[in-house]
Amino acid sequence: MKLRGFISRLWPETLVGQLVLLILGAVVLTHVVLGLLLAEERRDALLSERRGGALARVAAISRILAATPSENWRDVLKVGQSPQSIMRLADKPDNSLPMSDISYTLSERLNQALDGPAVPARVHILSEDDCEAVEEREKKKHEKHGDDDDDRDKKWRKDDFVRDGHHGPRFFDHLDCVAAPLMQISVPIFPVGGTANAAVSGGAESLQPVVWLEARINGVAPPPRAVLQNILRIVISAVLIGIIAFFLARRMTRSWAVLAQAADRVGRGDYPEPVPEDGPLEIRRAAKAFNRMTARLKRFVEDRTRMLAAISHDLRTPITSLRLRAEFVEDAENRSRIIETLNEMEQMVEAAMTFAREETANEATRKIDIAALIEAAVEDLAETGRPIRFVGDGEPRVYPCRPLSIKRAMGNLMSNALTFGDHVDVSLKPADDGGMWIEVSDDGPGIPPDQRDQVFEPFFRLESSRNRETGGIGLGLAIARTAIRAHGGEIYLEDAPSGGLLARIYLPPIAQ
Repeated sequence: MKLRGFISRLWPETLVGQLVLLILGAVVLTHVVLGLLLAEERRDALLSERRGGALARVAAISRILAATPSENWRDVLKVGQSPQSIMRLADKPDNSLPMSDISYTLSERLNQALDGPAVPARVHILSEDDCEAVEEREKKKHEKHGDDDDDRDKKWRKDDFVRDGHHGPRFFDHLDCVAAPLMQISVPIFPVGGTANAAVSGGAESLQPVVWLEARINGVAPPPRAVLQNILRIVISAVLIGIIAFFLARRMTRSWAVLAQAADRVGRGDYPEPVPEDGPLEIRRAAKAFNRMTARLKRFVEDRTRMLAAISHDLRTPITSLRLRAEFVEDAENRSRIIETLNEMEQMVEAAMTFAREETANEATRKIDIAALIEAAVEDLAETGRPIRFVGDGEPRVYPCRPLSIKRAMGNLMSNALTFGDHVDVSLKPADDGGMWIEVSDDGPGIPPDQRDQVFEPFFRLESSRNRETGGIGLGLAIARTAIRAHGGEIYLEDAPSGGLLARIYLPPIAQ
């Protein structure tokens, strides 16, 4: 617990601090990985350069031997020795050594440096097992023949080359096979102006070298499989960075996701429970502000609803009183006009109350089959003999909404379409972003493009007369748009294919 509390105190509370920690962690880890990669590349480059330098050195000494009298070869070999390399002369190379792809590549490189000798030089890469096998053979050969360097030196000076065995230090006396892989080089020496054996094999003449220069160099390893290793390093570093970034980002964005879902529900007219006030300091402050805003908005809506209810009650009382007083008016014509005006006022109050209730609706949101809801509303109108039909694919469309609000908006749009059109089609189709489109089209006169925005304003009427049978009060489209916008959607008015008006309702996808 103490360690956990100590880590909690070290953990930054602000979003800026956490982002800085994330970036620093990623940068430090990236630099460490890149440093390892560059170190490995540098090692490979140095090994390659050292290997090339060893080949060039052996090639240079072989040229010196070819141009030097045989009695001076011992001195040349002494000059060529070093703590990392041993050179000696042999009458023939060891052809039992293994050849690999790297060996062939290095041999070709060495022969190019030697200007393509008649008998090609060979380069072998000896593993620890190969090295131990070679040294075991040399030990057995040394035990069998003994060490007679003086006689060998005399014979060498007499015949100008070594016929049996080697001249020079034994490899296993100076180089350790633990340093494997080693590089063993065999270079043919053709003395300038010297003699050469001519052997006829199958009718073809081949020149044989006088002596072979053998060199063994330790600390020279073949290049590693850099491509595979780099891929593995990149994958490992990506996994590490991904894990760190995932947990840190999830910790920082978890509260944002909850806050976004709550804001979406408030935008649709719901009032969820207060969001948790946890996470970084900035997110906690935003959550507190959001909870305060939601509480204030809910109180405002409740106060406005109560106020509108009081206004409705207070307006009905004087209207009813005036209607009673109008009955005592002796002039029948004036009495009829007064009562008609009072009826119109009462209808306007009811319409205004309906519009206000729609803006402050507190109906619970629930999941319903919106396709079935719209189809039922269309069938109710069609059963009364109205020319309306529903065009759908029969697929259920489950959508969380306030059913009465959607039904009221659809009712207003369909009523307007039936008032001005001889035939009305209602359709439902999915939107590309996961939402849905509800379309109501008629074959009536339509609405001029310059007035399509105005018709959504309260009490705006295209029909200039005061006849409510033809023009209505002017709240139908305003109520419909308010209901749809409360669900996060929008209503668009366009020209219908049949020449009338096409009202398109867009409902957005539900945030997960």
